[in-house]
Amino acid sequence: MANVYQQGYSYLVDTGTPETGSFVINSSTWTSATTISIHDIPFDSFGSGSGGVQITGSSDVEFSEYYSSLGAGSVIFATYSGSSWSWNVTGVTDNTGYHTFTVSNLTGPSGEVSTGQRPVSFYIQPAGANATIANNANNRVTTATGTTGELNAEANLTFDGTLLDVDGNLTVSGSVILNDASGDTVVINGRLQAANIGTGTDNSVLIQDGSGNIKTDEIDSRVWGSSLVDYTGTPTDNQVAVWTDTNTVEGSDNVTWDGNEFNIQGVLSAEEKNFDIKHPTKEGWRLRYSVLEGPERGVYVRGHISGSNIIELPDYWSGLVYEDSISVQLTPVGSPCTHYVDTVTTASITVGCQCGEVNAYYIIHAERKAEEPIWVEYQIKH
Repeated sequence: MANVYQQGYSYLVDTGTPETGSFVINSSTWTSATTISIHDIPFDSFGSGSGGVQITGSSDVEFSEYYSSLGAGSVIFATYSGSSWSWNVTGVTDNTGYHTFTVSNLTGPSGEVSTGQRPVSFYIQPAGANATIANNANNRVTTATGTTGELNAEANLTFDGTLLDVDGNLTVSGSVILNDASGDTVVINGRLQAANIGTGTDNSVLIQDGSGNIKTDEIDSRVWGSSLVDYTGTPTDNQVAVWTDTNTVEGSDNVTWDGNEFNIQGVLSAEEKNFDIKHPTKEGWRLRYSVLEGPERGVYVRGHISGSNIIELPDYWSGLVYEDSISVQLTPVGSPCTHYVDTVTTASITVGCQCGEVNAYYIIHAERKAEEPIWVEYQIKH
Protein backbone atom coordinates (compact mmCIF):
# COMPACT_ATOMS: atom_id res chain seq x y z
CA MET A 1 0.00 0.00 0.00
CA ALA A 2 1.29 3.50 -0.80
CA ASN A 3 1.40 6.29 1.75
CA VAL A 4 -1.88 7.54 3.14
CA TYR A 5 -1.21 10.99 1.70
CA GLN A 6 -0.18 11.17 -1.99
CA GLN A 7 1.25 14.43 -3.29
CA GLY A 8 1.61 16.13 -6.66
CA TYR A 9 2.16 19.67 -7.93
CA SER A 10 2.01 21.98 -11.02
CA TYR A 11 1.99 25.72 -11.82
CA LEU A 12 -0.79 28.21 -12.35
CA VAL A 13 -0.36 29.56 -15.90
CA ASP A 14 -3.36 31.92 -15.92
CA THR A 15 -5.80 33.49 -13.53
CA GLY A 16 -8.53 31.24 -12.22
CA THR A 17 -11.14 30.51 -9.60
CA PRO A 18 -11.36 27.20 -7.71
CA GLU A 19 -14.58 25.36 -8.57
CA THR A 20 -16.30 22.04 -8.01
CA GLY A 21 -16.21 19.52 -10.78
CA SER A 22 -13.93 16.58 -11.33
CA PHE A 23 -10.31 15.44 -11.25
CA VAL A 24 -9.05 13.01 -13.87
CA ILE A 25 -6.11 10.71 -12.94
CA ASN A 26 -4.52 8.29 -15.38
CA SER A 27 -4.26 4.65 -14.40
CA SER A 28 -0.57 4.08 -15.01
CA THR A 29 1.24 1.56 -12.87
CA TRP A 30 2.83 3.59 -10.09
CA THR A 31 6.49 2.92 -9.32
CA SER A 32 9.30 4.98 -7.88
CA ALA A 33 10.47 5.72 -11.44
CA THR A 34 7.16 6.82 -12.96
CA THR A 35 4.64 9.60 -12.56
CA ILE A 36 0.88 9.78 -12.74
CA SER A 37 -0.82 12.65 -14.47
CA ILE A 38 -3.71 14.62 -12.95
CA HIS A 39 -5.62 16.92 -15.33
CA ASP A 40 -9.03 18.56 -15.87
CA ILE A 41 -8.74 19.95 -12.35
CA PRO A 42 -11.65 22.27 -11.38
CA PHE A 43 -9.36 25.27 -11.22
CA ASP A 44 -9.72 27.55 -14.31
CA SER A 45 -6.70 27.50 -16.65
CA PHE A 46 -4.79 25.42 -14.17
CA GLY A 47 -2.29 22.82 -15.26
CA SER A 48 -2.94 23.42 -18.97
CA GLY A 49 0.56 22.23 -19.82
CA SER A 50 0.98 18.80 -21.28
CA GLY A 51 2.27 17.36 -18.02
CA GLY A 52 -0.55 18.51 -15.79
CA VAL A 53 0.09 17.71 -12.14
CA GLN A 54 2.84 15.14 -11.69
CA ILE A 55 2.62 12.68 -8.72
CA THR A 56 5.77 10.73 -7.93
CA GLY A 57 5.29 7.32 -6.25
CA SER A 58 7.33 6.10 -3.22
CA SER A 59 6.89 2.34 -3.73
CA ASP A 60 5.68 -0.13 -6.32
CA VAL A 61 1.92 -0.38 -6.21
CA GLU A 62 -0.87 -0.99 -8.70
CA PHE A 63 -3.00 2.06 -9.19
CA SER A 64 -6.20 0.11 -8.65
CA GLU A 65 -4.90 -1.28 -5.32
CA TYR A 66 -4.39 2.19 -3.89
CA TYR A 67 -7.09 4.31 -5.50
CA SER A 68 -9.79 1.72 -4.94
CA SER A 69 -10.10 3.32 -1.48
CA LEU A 70 -10.67 6.80 -2.91
CA GLY A 71 -14.40 6.49 -2.67
CA ALA A 72 -16.98 8.82 -1.22
CA GLY A 73 -15.58 10.56 1.83
CA SER A 74 -12.03 10.95 0.49
CA VAL A 75 -10.61 14.48 0.52
CA ILE A 76 -8.41 16.28 -2.03
CA PHE A 77 -6.42 19.29 -0.78
CA ALA A 78 -4.74 22.07 -2.82
CA THR A 79 -2.45 24.84 -1.59
CA TYR A 80 -1.15 27.90 -3.49
CA SER A 81 0.68 30.92 -2.22
CA GLY A 82 -0.24 30.28 1.43
CA SER A 83 -3.93 29.57 0.71
CA SER A 84 -5.59 26.16 1.01
CA TRP A 85 -8.63 24.58 -0.61
CA SER A 86 -10.27 21.18 -0.19
CA TRP A 87 -12.83 19.11 -2.09
CA ASN A 88 -14.83 16.13 -0.86
CA VAL A 89 -14.87 13.17 -3.24
CA THR A 90 -18.46 12.13 -3.88
CA GLY A 91 -17.84 9.48 -6.51
CA VAL A 92 -15.24 7.67 -8.61
CA THR A 93 -15.69 6.51 -12.24
CA ASP A 94 -13.39 3.80 -13.57
CA ASN A 95 -12.69 4.58 -17.27
CA THR A 96 -10.24 2.97 -19.68
CA GLY A 97 -6.80 4.32 -18.80
CA TYR A 98 -8.00 6.85 -16.25
CA HIS A 99 -10.28 7.52 -13.26
CA THR A 100 -12.60 10.46 -12.82
CA PHE A 101 -13.14 11.77 -9.26
CA THR A 102 -16.28 13.86 -8.85
CA VAL A 103 -15.78 16.49 -6.14
CA SER A 104 -18.05 18.86 -4.24
CA ASN A 105 -18.17 20.92 -1.04
CA LEU A 106 -15.33 23.28 -1.95
CA THR A 107 -13.81 25.04 1.06
CA GLY A 108 -11.15 27.75 1.07
CA PRO A 109 -10.72 31.42 0.04
CA SER A 110 -13.22 32.69 -2.52
CA GLY A 111 -12.36 34.76 -5.55
CA GLU A 112 -9.92 34.62 -8.45
CA VAL A 113 -6.35 33.45 -7.96
CA SER A 114 -3.60 35.41 -9.78
CA THR A 115 -1.12 33.85 -12.17
CA GLY A 116 2.27 33.04 -10.73
CA GLN A 117 5.19 30.66 -10.91
CA ARG A 118 4.67 29.25 -7.44
CA PRO A 119 3.55 25.62 -7.56
CA VAL A 120 0.14 24.41 -6.57
CA SER A 121 0.48 21.32 -4.34
CA PHE A 122 -2.13 18.58 -4.18
CA TYR A 123 -2.67 16.07 -1.32
CA ILE A 124 -5.07 13.15 -1.64
CA GLN A 125 -6.34 11.52 1.55
CA PRO A 126 -8.15 8.18 1.01
CA ALA A 127 -11.24 7.71 3.15
CA GLY A 128 -11.12 3.92 3.21
CA ALA A 129 -14.09 1.64 3.39
CA ASN A 130 -16.66 2.15 6.12
CA ALA A 131 -16.32 -0.37 8.98
CA THR A 132 -19.21 -2.66 9.83
CA ILE A 133 -19.72 -3.17 13.59
CA ALA A 134 -21.51 -6.34 14.60
CA ASN A 135 -23.42 -6.58 17.91
CA ASN A 136 -23.13 -2.84 18.38
CA ALA A 137 -24.32 -1.45 21.72
CA ASN A 138 -23.44 1.36 24.09
CA ASN A 139 -20.06 1.11 25.93
CA ARG A 140 -18.98 -2.16 24.26
CA VAL A 141 -15.30 -2.44 23.31
CA THR A 142 -14.72 -3.37 19.64
CA THR A 143 -12.36 -6.12 18.48
CA ALA A 144 -11.25 -7.39 15.07
CA THR A 145 -13.19 -10.27 13.54
CA GLY A 146 -10.56 -11.27 10.97
CA THR A 147 -12.68 -9.88 8.14
CA THR A 148 -11.52 -6.67 6.42
CA GLY A 149 -13.76 -3.72 7.21
CA GLU A 150 -15.60 -5.51 10.01
CA LEU A 151 -15.51 -5.05 13.80
CA ASN A 152 -17.35 -6.79 16.63
CA ALA A 153 -18.68 -5.07 19.75
CA GLU A 154 -17.97 -7.43 22.66
CA ALA A 155 -20.93 -7.85 25.01
CA ASN A 156 -18.62 -9.21 27.76
CA LEU A 157 -16.13 -6.31 27.53
CA THR A 158 -17.49 -2.85 28.31
CA PHE A 159 -16.06 0.51 29.38
CA ASP A 160 -18.20 3.50 30.33
CA GLY A 161 -15.31 5.90 30.93
CA THR A 162 -14.98 4.87 34.58
CA LEU A 163 -15.65 1.15 34.92
CA LEU A 164 -13.97 -1.57 32.83
CA ASP A 165 -16.12 -4.69 33.11
CA VAL A 166 -14.67 -8.02 31.94
CA ASP A 167 -17.26 -10.79 32.11
CA GLY A 168 -15.03 -13.79 31.48
CA ASN A 169 -11.38 -14.77 31.77
CA LEU A 170 -8.67 -12.09 31.70
CA THR A 171 -5.19 -13.34 30.73
CA VAL A 172 -2.34 -10.92 31.43
CA SER A 173 1.16 -11.54 30.05
CA GLY A 174 2.67 -8.50 31.76
CA SER A 175 1.90 -6.40 34.82
CA VAL A 176 -1.53 -5.43 36.12
CA ILE A 177 -1.63 -2.09 37.98
CA LEU A 178 -4.89 -1.21 39.73
CA ASN A 179 -5.02 2.33 41.06
CA ASP A 180 -8.19 3.36 42.84
CA ALA A 181 -6.88 6.76 43.95
CA SER A 182 -9.38 8.43 41.61
CA GLY A 183 -12.22 6.21 42.74
CA ASP A 184 -12.27 4.15 39.53
CA THR A 185 -13.00 0.45 39.87
CA VAL A 186 -11.98 -2.57 37.80
CA VAL A 187 -14.50 -5.42 38.01
CA ILE A 188 -13.47 -8.87 36.75
CA ASN A 189 -16.36 -11.37 36.67
CA GLY A 190 -14.23 -14.37 35.83
CA ARG A 191 -10.68 -15.68 36.24
CA LEU A 192 -7.57 -13.50 36.29
CA GLN A 193 -4.46 -15.22 34.93
CA ALA A 194 -1.19 -13.31 35.29
CA ALA A 195 1.83 -14.92 33.62
CA ASN A 196 4.47 -13.15 35.72
CA ILE A 197 3.09 -14.11 39.15
CA GLY A 198 5.05 -17.34 38.97
CA THR A 199 4.23 -21.01 38.78
CA GLY A 200 3.24 -22.55 42.09
CA THR A 201 2.68 -26.10 43.25
CA ASP A 202 -0.19 -27.77 45.07
CA ASN A 203 -1.15 -25.79 48.20
CA SER A 204 0.73 -22.66 47.04
CA VAL A 205 -0.70 -19.35 48.19
CA LEU A 206 -0.41 -15.75 46.95
CA ILE A 207 1.52 -13.32 49.14
CA GLN A 208 2.62 -9.71 48.88
CA ASP A 209 6.37 -9.28 49.31
CA GLY A 210 8.20 -6.26 50.74
CA SER A 211 8.27 -4.59 47.30
CA GLY A 212 4.50 -4.81 46.89
CA ASN A 213 4.64 -7.62 44.32
CA ILE A 214 2.11 -10.47 44.37
CA LYS A 215 3.75 -13.90 43.99
CA THR A 216 3.32 -17.55 44.92
CA ASP A 217 4.84 -18.97 48.08
CA GLU A 218 4.42 -21.67 50.72
CA ILE A 219 3.36 -21.01 54.32
CA ASP A 220 6.44 -22.47 56.05
CA SER A 221 5.70 -25.76 54.25
CA ARG A 222 2.67 -26.24 56.53
CA VAL A 223 -0.17 -26.34 54.04
CA TRP A 224 -1.67 -29.77 54.57
CA GLY A 225 -5.05 -31.27 53.75
CA SER A 226 -6.56 -27.91 52.77
CA SER A 227 -5.73 -26.48 56.21
CA LEU A 228 -3.03 -24.19 57.53
CA VAL A 229 -2.07 -26.56 60.37
CA ASP A 230 0.86 -28.98 60.62
CA TYR A 231 -0.45 -31.92 62.66
CA THR A 232 0.73 -35.37 63.62
CA GLY A 233 -1.20 -38.61 64.03
CA THR A 234 -4.76 -38.93 62.78
CA PRO A 235 -6.98 -36.48 64.69
CA THR A 236 -10.66 -37.40 64.95
CA ASP A 237 -13.84 -35.68 66.05
CA ASN A 238 -14.00 -34.44 69.67
CA GLN A 239 -10.25 -34.74 70.30
CA VAL A 240 -8.72 -31.69 71.98
CA ALA A 241 -5.69 -30.35 70.10
CA VAL A 242 -2.45 -29.78 72.02
CA TRP A 243 0.91 -28.42 70.90
CA THR A 244 3.61 -31.09 70.61
CA ASP A 245 6.31 -28.59 69.57
CA THR A 246 6.49 -24.94 68.53
CA ASN A 247 4.54 -25.41 65.31
CA THR A 248 2.75 -28.77 65.48
CA VAL A 249 -0.55 -29.77 67.07
CA GLU A 250 -1.85 -33.23 67.80
CA GLY A 251 -5.12 -34.75 68.96
CA SER A 252 -5.51 -37.64 71.43
CA ASP A 253 -8.29 -39.96 72.53
CA ASN A 254 -7.07 -39.32 76.10
CA VAL A 255 -8.50 -35.78 76.00
CA THR A 256 -11.92 -35.33 74.36
CA TRP A 257 -14.85 -32.92 74.48
CA ASP A 258 -18.16 -33.68 72.77
CA GLY A 259 -19.93 -30.48 73.82
CA ASN A 260 -21.31 -32.01 77.02
CA GLU A 261 -18.60 -34.15 78.57
CA PHE A 262 -14.91 -33.33 79.02
CA ASN A 263 -13.01 -36.58 79.35
CA ILE A 264 -9.40 -36.99 80.55
CA GLN A 265 -7.69 -40.35 80.69
CA GLY A 266 -4.69 -39.43 82.80
CA VAL A 267 -3.78 -36.99 85.57
CA LEU A 268 -5.65 -33.70 85.97
CA SER A 269 -3.72 -31.01 87.83
CA ALA A 270 -5.31 -27.67 88.65
CA GLU A 271 -4.89 -24.83 91.11
CA GLU A 272 -8.62 -25.02 91.84
CA LYS A 273 -11.34 -27.53 90.94
CA ASN A 274 -14.94 -26.32 91.10
CA PHE A 275 -18.31 -27.14 89.68
CA ASP A 276 -20.73 -24.34 88.85
CA ILE A 277 -24.45 -24.97 88.29
CA LYS A 278 -27.71 -23.07 88.06
CA HIS A 279 -28.90 -22.32 91.60
CA PRO A 280 -31.60 -24.82 92.54
CA THR A 281 -33.69 -22.46 94.72
CA LYS A 282 -32.78 -18.83 93.75
CA GLU A 283 -33.89 -17.50 90.41
CA GLY A 284 -31.09 -15.64 88.60
CA TRP A 285 -28.36 -17.11 90.81
CA ARG A 286 -25.74 -19.83 90.36
CA LEU A 287 -24.22 -22.27 92.86
CA ARG A 288 -20.50 -23.06 92.98
CA TYR A 289 -18.93 -25.88 95.04
CA SER A 290 -15.27 -26.70 95.29
CA VAL A 291 -13.68 -30.16 95.43
CA LEU A 292 -12.52 -31.73 98.73
CA GLU A 293 -8.71 -31.68 98.83
CA GLY A 294 -6.18 -33.82 100.68
CA PRO A 295 -2.74 -35.51 100.36
CA GLU A 296 -4.16 -38.70 98.85
CA ARG A 297 -6.48 -40.04 96.16
CA GLY A 298 -9.34 -40.46 98.62
CA VAL A 299 -12.56 -42.41 97.97
CA TYR A 300 -15.48 -43.00 100.30
CA VAL A 301 -18.81 -44.69 100.87
CA ARG A 302 -21.41 -43.73 103.47
CA GLY A 303 -24.75 -44.95 104.71
CA HIS A 304 -26.84 -46.33 107.62
CA ILE A 305 -26.46 -49.70 109.36
CA SER A 306 -29.31 -51.16 111.44
CA GLY A 307 -30.46 -54.68 112.35
CA SER A 308 -27.16 -56.13 111.19
CA ASN A 309 -23.54 -55.62 112.18
CA ILE A 310 -22.05 -56.06 108.67
CA ILE A 311 -21.39 -53.17 106.28
CA GLU A 312 -21.03 -54.58 102.78
CA LEU A 313 -18.49 -52.66 100.70
CA PRO A 314 -18.71 -52.34 96.88
CA ASP A 315 -17.33 -55.46 95.27
CA TYR A 316 -14.90 -53.43 93.15
CA TRP A 317 -13.15 -52.05 96.26
CA SER A 318 -10.98 -55.16 96.34
CA GLY A 319 -9.21 -53.89 93.24
CA LEU A 320 -9.75 -50.18 93.81
CA VAL A 321 -8.28 -49.36 97.27
CA TYR A 322 -5.48 -50.35 99.60
CA GLU A 323 -6.95 -52.48 102.38
CA ASP A 324 -4.69 -50.94 105.05
CA SER A 325 -5.92 -47.44 104.11
CA ILE A 326 -9.55 -48.09 105.11
CA SER A 327 -10.92 -46.00 107.99
CA VAL A 328 -14.45 -46.04 109.48
CA GLN A 329 -16.49 -43.41 111.34
CA LEU A 330 -19.67 -44.43 113.20
CA THR A 331 -22.38 -42.16 114.62
CA PRO A 332 -25.08 -43.78 116.84
CA VAL A 333 -28.71 -43.08 115.95
CA GLY A 334 -31.49 -42.46 118.50
CA SER A 335 -29.47 -42.37 121.73
CA PRO A 336 -25.86 -42.39 122.88
CA CYS A 337 -24.28 -45.76 122.38
CA THR A 338 -20.82 -47.12 121.91
CA HIS A 339 -20.26 -48.56 118.42
CA TYR A 340 -16.89 -49.86 117.34
CA VAL A 341 -15.16 -51.55 114.43
CA ASP A 342 -14.46 -55.22 114.86
CA THR A 343 -12.92 -56.34 111.55
CA VAL A 344 -11.97 -54.61 108.26
CA THR A 345 -11.52 -56.07 104.77
CA THR A 346 -12.00 -54.68 101.28
CA ALA A 347 -15.25 -56.68 101.14
CA SER A 348 -16.95 -55.71 104.41
CA ILE A 349 -16.75 -54.01 107.81
CA THR A 350 -17.92 -55.79 111.00
CA VAL A 351 -19.37 -53.41 113.63
CA GLY A 352 -19.70 -54.10 117.35
CA CYS A 353 -22.13 -52.41 119.80
CA GLN A 354 -22.25 -52.22 123.64
CA CYS A 355 -25.90 -51.16 123.69
CA GLY A 356 -27.54 -54.13 122.06
CA GLU A 357 -28.68 -53.78 118.43
CA VAL A 358 -26.43 -51.81 116.03
CA ASN A 359 -28.00 -48.57 114.79
CA ALA A 360 -25.57 -46.00 113.35
CA TYR A 361 -24.60 -43.82 110.43
CA TYR A 362 -21.22 -44.58 108.86
CA ILE A 363 -18.69 -43.03 106.48
CA ILE A 364 -15.78 -45.07 105.25
CA HIS A 365 -12.68 -43.60 103.56
CA ALA A 366 -9.86 -45.30 101.67
CA GLU A 367 -6.97 -44.44 99.32
CA ARG A 368 -7.32 -45.41 95.69
CA LYS A 369 -4.60 -47.61 94.29
CA ALA A 370 -2.06 -46.06 91.85
CA GLU A 371 1.36 -46.81 90.44
CA GLU A 372 2.87 -44.13 92.66
CA PRO A 373 1.53 -42.12 95.60
CA ILE A 374 0.77 -38.43 95.16
CA TRP A 375 3.92 -36.32 95.18
CA VAL A 376 2.62 -33.86 97.79
CA GLU A 377 5.64 -31.59 98.18
CA TYR A 378 8.10 -30.91 95.39
CA GLN A 379 10.65 -28.24 94.49
CA ILE A 380 10.23 -26.19 91.33
CA LYS A 381 13.01 -26.88 88.85
CA HIS A 382 14.56 -23.92 87.07
